[in-house]
Amino acid sequence: MLREWPPGYGGIERVAHELAEVWGGTVWSFDAQGRGWAEQDALPVTYKRRRLFCTPSIGRLVLPLPSRALWALLTSSHPLHGHLPSPGVLLLLVLARFVRPKRRITAHWHFFFEPRGSLRQRVFGFYQWLALRVVAQLSGVVTTSPLLRDELVRSGCHSNRLIVLPCCLSAEQENQGLAIQRLPPSSIVKDPMRVLFIGRLGSYKRLDWLMESLSQLITPWCLDVVGDGPSRAAFEAMASDLFSSSTLGEVQFFGQSSELDKNHRLRLADVLVLPSDSSNEAFGIVQLEAMASGLPALAFQLPRSGMGWVGELPDLPWSQNQKDLGMVLQRLADDPLLRCHLGAQARQRYVDVFSRKIWLDQLTQWTHA
Repeated sequence: MLREWPPGYGGIERVAHELAEVWGGTVWSFDAQGRGWAEQDALPVTYKRRRLFCTPSIGRLVLPLPSRALWALLTSSHPLHGHLPSPGVLLLLVLARFVRPKRRITAHWHFFFEPRGSLRQRVFGFYQWLALRVVAQLSGVVTTSPLLRDELVRSGCHSNRLIVLPCCLSAEQENQGLAIQRLPPSSIVKDPMRVLFIGRLGSYKRLDWLMESLSQLITPWCLDVVGDGPSRAAFEAMASDLFSSSTLGEVQFFGQSSELDKNHRLRLADVLVLPSDSSNEAFGIVQLEAMASGLPALAFQLPRSGMGWVGELPDLPWSQNQKDLGMVLQRLADDPLLRCHLGAQARQRYVDVFSRKIWLDQLTQWTHA
């Protein structure tokens, strides 16, 4: 596998880590963010790793320098799987294809950028345009949902070279989630609905949209916010402005939490909301954690994102639009029986579609195809 450094808690990093754990080969990596020397791995690493020497980074762009390690990577006959998005990984996939045209070279496509007006966004847009043309020529492409598969086909990839492999939880995470025993409806009927948000406080996560929707409710609720980031102070100020005099709602910020604390919050919650507004969030791993724990996971249906697809439940039809989030939260706040029913339905969807056994079967079939 070829990827950026290091294994972290983000969805892309966790998926790459799980693939490396299962495949057991060498992971070639380079430090595009300048963090590999100073930070410990967030996840335990047992597989072999080799670091590639590269130029200093310009933003996220680094270029590999000539070295024995680079030559070994390019001339190897072993299959090579590149984890995108990464300009450096994309370049090395092209070089590896040039050096050994018959080698099995594949890529993992996690999300589509949304190019806008800024120079940085235009650069991302050019990278994406180039990446789509490169991956269309590779031996195969893995993506995370049927929606992204369809977008890749529309962008020029051959459907017979595409496979949908949803993101997965580690065996430990899955076991912890499935072991959680939800309280019966009779035990929670008088309690306020407990909403959970887990994510980085900044960028496209849109915790502000969630708080605005909760401010519309006429039934008691509480919101637990797990995570940290550059917008935390602004979100805390917003919560104070909206709810300091409220008798119905309360917001608590817990910051960056340990896995043990996060599991505790999942155990207490009634519903998880992932209110991201960008295709950069194409598949939220936290949705799987919630569903395995027996929680419905609400997310928006966005172009070029499978986020809404992940948590779809047959007995909770809604537009999956931001304007209707308050309405669906009010419905859940009013009906503890429905919340419990949807939680059981979410867990069953996890078992049927996203469980580790199914993920391993799909990965094995594709690897040996």
